[in-house]
Amino acid sequence: MNNKGQLLRERAKKVIPGGNMLLSKRAEIFLPEQWPTYFSKAKGCRVWDLDGREYIDMSVMGIGTNILGYGHPEVDEAVSQTVTAGNMSTLNCPEEVYLAERLIELHPWADMVRLTRTGGEANAVAIRIARAASGRDKVAICGYHGWHDWYLSANLADEQNLASHLLPGLEAKGVPKNLRGSVLPFHYNDFPKLEKLVSEHDIGIIKMEVSRNVQPEDGFLEKVRKLATEKNIVLIFDECTSGFRQTFGGLHKFYGVEPDMAVFGKALGNGYAITATIGRRDIMQAAQSTFISSTFWTERIGPTAALKTLEVMERLKSWEKITHAGLDITERWQKLADKHGLSITINGLPALSRFSFNSDNKLAYKTLITQEMLAKGYLGGTSVYVCVEHTPEIIAGFFDALDPIFALIKECEEGRDIMGLLNGPVCHSGFTRLN
Repeated sequence: MNNKGQLLRERAKKVIPGGNMLLSKRAEIFLPEQWPTYFSKAKGCRVWDLDGREYIDMSVMGIGTNILGYGHPEVDEAVSQTVTAGNMSTLNCPEEVYLAERLIELHPWADMVRLTRTGGEANAVAIRIARAASGRDKVAICGYHGWHDWYLSANLADEQNLASHLLPGLEAKGVPKNLRGSVLPFHYNDFPKLEKLVSEHDIGIIKMEVSRNVQPEDGFLEKVRKLATEKNIVLIFDECTSGFRQTFGGLHKFYGVEPDMAVFGKALGNGYAITATIGRRDIMQAAQSTFISSTFWTERIGPTAALKTLEVMERLKSWEKITHAGLDITERWQKLADKHGLSITINGLPALSRFSFNSDNKLAYKTLITQEMLAKGYLGGTSVYVCVEHTPEIIAGFFDALDPIFALIKECEEGRDIMGLLNGPVCHSGFTRLN
């Protein structure tokens, strides 16, 4: 497809390593050589490309940043007023205090807050504070926690250590070799492995996602909390992805397990850059003993957007709406698979769900879905980040469009050549270096 987005993508690869700033937005992850890549406008759950074509976004909604939909009028108006009044000055913005107080109100176990602007920053801040508070360097991790040296160092000991923690193929080039052995991974629901790590290493921090692909089993979260308390280990829940999707706040509220620290991002500002690390006073005060500071953590737009986003979320009970819609989507995926005699596996939070075909051709099938849905006016594949703009009518239309593609996939399972249906290469999975 010779669209303006693909042409600009080729220009971008000459001046930007990897072609863009976020791995999760690479065209190769979705539809190599055909994905529109760039947008000119976004509103609600609709996106317009550089050629003016309109798509319904049934994909990853800004990589999970927009629970209220793109360009929510109240959030945008609050930001507009901030731009008019001034975003930066020599003095601090009062909104950072108001937002800190609001996050503590939503999480009464926490006492203090540090604000940043990206998830990777917030996770790095949390680790620095926790190391300072615990006096120990080693971290046991479960899940995806960003790109910084502290996290990627897990792959120094074994380049496959992080392969099952969201992104396979991550190389630790550029990460100091002396960080080897400082970060030790364990798998979700594998409590014996975590116990073993704690018994064999001087673990000072346990950092984990509350849930991503599967739910906790056999009291897993409660066991982790008890172990951390007994061993005087700082327990950090990374809620950058899970926060505000199933509860009004952290997902840990749903399970009734309180951490020592928690990290929030993505949906907190409904598309505006704002993230937060919250925690207990005795731990957070350790930030005073180490240097953590950045100029643009003090800008005003982020906390302003977050305050208005939280206000609208609470009024709409957005977490209930998107969870209900997500459950509807996963149920329809399964019904569609059953109708066509296909085997799929569904996982993820209801409002952050995905499926994969139980087939050696699963990536090719995913590519086919994206290709055919794009032609029908949808950004869509095998995952959906739900927002409040995903109405029952939009979801119904999406599945009407998806039905005949599942029929094609069934034909491929019975012998039809899947590659003959694709107009380009198969999509990538995980990290792949580009030429």
